[in-house]
Amino acid sequence: MSECGGCLIGDCNYVWKVNSVPQETILHHLLVEHNIVIASIETVYSISKYCSYWSHKINSGNVEQFLHGINVHSDCQNAEAKSFYMLNDTSNEDRVLRFKLHQEKLQEVLKQQQIERDRTNFKIQCLFCPDFLHGNRFTISSHFFEDHSFSLGHPDNVVFTEQFIERLRQKMNKFECLYCDKVFRDYKTLREHMRKKLHKRLNPSNTEFDKFYVINYREFGKTWKDLGSNDKEEKESKQRNEQLNTTEDWDDWRDQDPDMKCLICNDTNNRLIDLKKHMLYKHFLDFDEMTSSLSYYKQVKLVNYIRYKIHDDICPFCHIPDPDIPNHLITIQKLPETLFREEVHSHQYIPGMIICP
Repeated sequence: MSECGGCLIGDCNYVWKVNSVPQETILHHLLVEHNIVIASIETVYSISKYCSYWSHKINSGNVEQFLHGINVHSDCQNAEAKSFYMLNDTSNEDRVLRFKLHQEKLQEVLKQQQIERDRTNFKIQCLFCPDFLHGNRFTISSHFFEDHSFSLGHPDNVVFTEQFIERLRQKMNKFECLYCDKVFRDYKTLREHMRKKLHKRLNPSNTEFDKFYVINYREFGKTWKDLGSNDKEEKESKQRNEQLNTTEDWDDWRDQDPDMKCLICNDTNNRLIDLKKHMLYKHFLDFDEMTSSLSYYKQVKLVNYIRYKIHDDICPFCHIPDPDIPNHLITIQKLPETLFREEVHSHQYIPGMIICP
């Protein structure tokens, strides 16, 4: 049975499941229903235990004995002042309580970290492909980084790993960017946004994920920012992500990808990297080398031009008609310069997935 927390005020029936209801929802209830504000909430490491402690105090004595009263005057004329009550760490009792809750939370986190460190039977579906990841935390982190150029951080600094990944999955299922939190109309648009903006990473300024990092529990009231994070390491990590976020690295999001058609024949594949290999080994066409000096716009034009020529049974490289273009291309060794002239790219688009990024 899930542990429940209750409101500060004894005759209020508001309860919540611990770790299931967002902290903001609880704070909103206290403010709207009872005019109670908990100051410096970031130093309250268990709002359920905090409310339970003060509930016994408040309901057994005078409210104002424990809560600081504040009268707020409205700008409206003849409006009565509204009274709010605040719990903060200005009293020694409150400071001691918050510190005690921090120590309890730290022990809980360290215990969980050791459990996850020793665990070798994780089974988690990848965020970016259909693969299920088995093994320890390093196996999961290695898959994310090596196959998808995505990093959760050092495994020894991550805690509540399964909750963390499921939280990220929830965001992506709502087509929400992991970095900027923007919501898009579908998965394809989200993927394109994250690719172009280099948002296939977590935003270090987003405190939503702080609870999944051990460093944020090390010292009372301090996060990784207060403890002096390694800016150089963060900068190097960002540069590494930018270098790794190439076209090939984004082919891994294949669970919802449509099939892409080869430029030369009718073969299809839902992974760009595999399709490129097919063109290279089957048709001796190195797409990466062919487009390395072209902008995205010119790559699109080039693909359209090649499809147009293939559709008309004309070699796009030497312009010689041939009904068997795949065999004909084996003899072509170099891409003619005329392919890059502006006028050859103004042809009608022939159906088939564009394979450039």
